[in-house]
Amino acid sequence: MLKPLPRFVTVAEYLQSERSSPVRREYVCGQVYAMAGSSSRHNRIALNIAAHFLSLASPGCRVYQANMKLFIGQSRASDTEKAIYYPDVMVVCGKELPDEYYETEPCLLVEVLSPSTAVVDLREKKLEYIRLPSLRTYLIVDQDTLLVRHCWRDEEGHWQEQDLAGDGLISLACLGGSISLTQIYRGVFT
Repeated sequence: MLKPLPRFVTVAEYLQSERSSPVRREYVCGQVYAMAGSSSRHNRIALNIAAHFLSLASPGCRVYQANMKLFIGQSRASDTEKAIYYPDVMVVCGKELPDEYYETEPCLLVEVLSPSTAVVDLREKKLEYIRLPSLRTYLIVDQDTLLVRHCWRDEEGHWQEQDLAGDGLISLACLGGSISLTQIYRGVFT
């Protein structure tokens, strides 16, 4: 059965409607996608990470958990080249808040994988995120096992990746500290 084409939505329409929407939605190239609710495990992991990041953050850094939008491609000409996501955890340091409802220049992003979001987090979001000049670290955290994919920009500006399983320490360049898998999964598996 052929479904009708979805209506194209401009960024301005999305941002306006998102303020009163009862459901969080992400924007990708003119299309709007509702976000499913997350599990208790997912929320506890994200909160552990955000709380630790907040303890490391210096004045001038903002730490968000789940409800602040990240606007990607704001300067791109067409709305078909723009995306607006809700990262599970986001850190922005040293930049002025561009808008009360979104950020544009994070230095650290975290996505906690859920069965419904894993493919998007590992492919689409990762490709968009690593194109951000301000981003230094992207963590992809598995909610079902003790596994974190640590992606970071090295001194030459190239992206590196490392999987940490069971235990490990992750350097957080923009916060000047680190986080362990034990801290990430506290109260979940440990």
